[in-house]
Amino acid sequence: METVYMLLALTGAAASFITFCLMRFPHIRRARFQPSGPFSFLVSFSTAFVIFFISVLAVYAQAVRH
Repeated sequence: METVYMLLALTGAAASFITFCLMRFPHIRRARFQPSGPFSFLVSFSTAFVIFFISVLAVYAQAVRH
């Protein structure tokens, strides 16, 4: 069961990192979304943190459930 929790946590960490990169660096987005430009560091970091926090809550909920 510990492996499942680690995989969930790693997936959440990867999702938050990808979110940060997509928001901060517009050249890696699809061409349709590139004109909007980069978001500020604070907004990008905050959004990535929220996604990471939600994933940590999901891991915690799974651990409490079992």
